Amino acid sequence: MTFQHPQLLSLLALPVTLAFWEFVRRGQPMVLPFDHGRQRSGWFLRLLVLTATPPEVERRLNNVQFVLDTSGSMAEPHGSQANGRHRRFDSAMEAIEQFISHRQGDAFGLTIFSRFFIHWLPLTQDTQSIPLSKRFIEPNNPKLDPPSMGRHGLPDELWGRTFIGKALHGAADLLAQRPTGDRMIILLTDGESPDILPPLDAAIIEHLRAENITVFSILLSKDAIQPQLVGITQATGGTVFSALTPEALTSVFKSIDEMKKVVVLQKQPQVIDHYGPFIIPTLSILAASILVLFGLRFTPW
Repeated sequence: MTFQHPQLLSLLALPVTLAFWEFVRRGQPMVLPFDHGRQRSGWFLRLLVLTATPPEVERRLNNVQFVLDTSGSMAEPHGSQANGRHRRFDSAMEAIEQFISHRQGDAFGLTIFSRFFIHWLPLTQDTQSIPLSKRFIEPNNPKLDPPSMGRHGLPDELWGRTFIGKALHGAADLLAQRPTGDRMIILLTDGESPDILPPLDAAIIEHLRAENITVFSILLSKDAIQPQLVGITQATGGTVFSALTPEALTSVFKSIDEMKKVVVLQKQPQVIDHYGPFIIPTLSILAASILVLFGLRFTPW
């Protein structure tokens, strides 16, 4: 008898080798709970179990809705242009990104507005959602944007002008759906709005107060801040800021962060024993197993 590949015959020794190894090796010892046994104390595992207690602190959630003006005027320059074109919109998005990265654990949403408003992002704790939306919501201004940029955003004929009142009402309705946590609106705009003039401003204030919403307003232009916007903001307990440069806008967000600090709540551990639905079936099975051990069983012979 001949073999086509005799060099492979040595593999036949593998089963015998493995069987011999299983026979002579010591293996992993197993500790059994028998009498007079000597087991190790297991102090490390004991320490882990004893220190695994329920959390005793939690932070209060802040629901922050950014209400961002995306009209064509937000494409105007903001701050120094030494390193290239930098728009008001760019400064706003950069400051928002820094703010949400600093306040991990809060819920953030984004509403864009001009003639109308769109809740672009619902309140979420996913802090990457807002930065990723930048390319899709940037303002469209053919007079300011170079032709190389191409057309982007919503057309000014449809989206142009600034209506702050509509956006505040819409953001308030959205925040009202959050059953827990503080509610805050951060408004970023660069113009005046016709729909917050008296008596419309009174209805906005009433709506925001009814939903316990604090408004912070930031103006990104050199224009004077509209008195009605000041009144709405201060009536909710917020503050109005003017930010003419990206550095000033960063300082504004730091001030807002100081005004609305993260609140840490004390939480006592609570242990709940939910054994009612399981105790009777468990005892029944245990009783049946004891009867079987004492001989109450079917014998086929």
